[in-house]
Amino acid sequence: MQTNYPKELSKEKLLAWLRRLGEQYHTSFVVSDPELPDNPLVYINDAFIQMSGYQRDELIGKNCRFLQGPDTDMDTINSLKFKMDNEMPIHTELLNYRKDGTPYWNELVIQPLKDETGTLLFYIGLQIDVTNRKQTESIFIVQQEIYQGINKGYALTSLLQKICDLAESFFQQGTKCSILLVGEEDRMVVAAAKSLPIEYNKAIHGMKIGLNAGSCGTAAYLKKPVIVTDISTDPLWADYKEFALPYNLRACWSIPILTSDQQILGTFATYFSTINKPRAVDLEFIQRLIPLISLAVKNAKNQDEILRLAYIDSDTDLPNRHFFTNELKEILIERKIGCIAILEPSEFAKIVDIYGRHAGDDLIKQLGQRIRRRCKGTHDVIARFASSAIIFVHVLPPRDVESFANKVAQIATDPFVLGDTEVFVTLKMGVTTFTKQDDSADELIRYADTALSDAKKRLGNSISYFESTQDVATKHEMTISNHLSHAIQRQEFDVNLQPKVNLLTGEITSFEALARWISPNLGIIPPSVFIQVAENSGKIRSIEMQVLHKVLKWLSSRKAKGQKLYQVAINVSTDHFFHSSFINDLVNTVKDYKIDPQYIRVEITESIGLVDFELAKLIFEQLQLAGFESSVDDFGMGFSSLSYIQQLSFSEIKIDRSFISKMDNEGTLAIVRTIVQLANNLNMESIAEGIETIEQLTILRSMGCQSGQGFYFYKPMPLHEVDELLRLQL
Repeated sequence: MQTNYPKELSKEKLLAWLRRLGEQYHTSFVVSDPELPDNPLVYINDAFIQMSGYQRDELIGKNCRFLQGPDTDMDTINSLKFKMDNEMPIHTELLNYRKDGTPYWNELVIQPLKDETGTLLFYIGLQIDVTNRKQTESIFIVQQEIYQGINKGYALTSLLQKICDLAESFFQQGTKCSILLVGEEDRMVVAAAKSLPIEYNKAIHGMKIGLNAGSCGTAAYLKKPVIVTDISTDPLWADYKEFALPYNLRACWSIPILTSDQQILGTFATYFSTINKPRAVDLEFIQRLIPLISLAVKNAKNQDEILRLAYIDSDTDLPNRHFFTNELKEILIERKIGCIAILEPSEFAKIVDIYGRHAGDDLIKQLGQRIRRRCKGTHDVIARFASSAIIFVHVLPPRDVESFANKVAQIATDPFVLGDTEVFVTLKMGVTTFTKQDDSADELIRYADTALSDAKKRLGNSISYFESTQDVATKHEMTISNHLSHAIQRQEFDVNLQPKVNLLTGEITSFEALARWISPNLGIIPPSVFIQVAENSGKIRSIEMQVLHKVLKWLSSRKAKGQKLYQVAINVSTDHFFHSSFINDLVNTVKDYKIDPQYIRVEITESIGLVDFELAKLIFEQLQLAGFESSVDDFGMGFSSLSYIQQLSFSEIKIDRSFISKMDNEGTLAIVRTIVQLANNLNMESIAEGIETIEQLTILRSMGCQSGQGFYFYKPMPLHEVDELLRLQL
């Protein structure tokens, strides 16, 4: 925002004008002076004082960071600081804290105020308390989690603890919440109280409800809210304060949980470390949580039997096939990779004939227990598939499936004890793998069952892997994946560079680094194949780091020889980009080679913003601060969004080769022209990929496209050929 006040108007008079403006605002309005040390507040209106709980003389002359607290998001703070340092406007939401320590959500708008010469004079800030909206959003999220948890049969205590955690996040630091249920003989049972001391929970567990039985016992007895603002003096706590005060529990508000016919289910309690009287908004928030608790409790009472009938095999206490199918569908939705196996002991029918049906059930139960000791992953599910078989799913990389299946098969090495008899069995196992692309649980189960049928045709313990003509690609991927780890260890990946040129002059301006793999066993593996496999198996980061090292080694060599350095673009996958150590690894690696960051450009596909836009935005800002330029690759091929592309710190837009090859089509030509204009309007450089003809070059030049790459100019080439090319051009 630039002011249009007359030049003779002093900064002091402008501040006086802002004060008069702020006094008319009903929302918080503050002014800070960036020319003073630490950018302190120089004006605050009454609405800000009321919202923050501070007095005016406690605020003037201080930086606004005093509103931050233990749970204020530091990524948001860093982003805010970056924008203020660069005199940029800000619109964000931030968790702040009032003077009494109560957290509140603050919708924050900060606008730099500049004069006609662009000199920064003040920052003005507008702040709105959006806590109520945040509470509503959080309640909605927890409600959905509870519904899902009920459907999946999650433990009641874990569902209730989610509600306690939510409540604690909206009160001052140190607030502790608990949910007590009324059990047999009207005694209180601790159902959720993770934040409270274990010894205190033990002391109140089993307490009988009644008058003068603390906040919760009394609230449950009266079926009315009981608000105790000072435990040390309130008569309701006379017999119980000795349990609470040693743990610095000074106040306790308790709300009864009732059914629709006014039957008591339990109580929700909020404890504070100081004497505390609730505001109307506090009680209103807690009352909004009570229906969620009631929902979870009432459903839990019926859920155990329902789940047993619907999802549990009553003869073995193992999950049944219905439960397994539902869980497998969830795993596929999450795009996990792994294997499904069905095991069947060949001797099952004989054991049932000799020892009875219960012995067969016991054998299946013991098989399940042994498999469980082998499968300890978070997503592992073991179930009874049929009368004589067990099915399980295990999440793991494709390369490890065979060794894992062999380990599982070893569970038949030791005998099974059926009654007083030891019995050895031979296991038949059918195995099928699944990838991120698979989405049919029923089909995968059928594949494993088909493989089991094949295993039954063989003598002794046997494992059969599902195969079909449709799965040739999957087998090929597994083969490549198996060789990929060795290739990374042996550094078999090489780097080719493809020059980028100025379309007007033909001069080489920079390069793009492209990974190449020639396997001693498999031969030349195209990037379109091994990159996909590497991404699926989680190895792409290692390959990209090898490419980075080789590029930096090449740049370092040219630097040592006094030769000209060129910027090189490094392709970075989505998984690598969002890895927690991406920025540190990149910065430190470049620093180790003593190469200026300006010579490394990070290329990311345009869909990066759809994964986690806010995090992507922060990472790009950190890249820019560290001195790296970035580029959006394959623009127009994925999920282009003008709403975010202009917010990310790109310096280059690359037009995908598929558009360049079809510019004879009027529609495609219009798209290319639009992308070039978009780049120019956003002060970004446009670069066309895949230029192969003079006609394409002529059209792109006429549009104003600055740079390009493609076979018309140069093919990707090894590093030594690049050096020779650059030598000849001098």
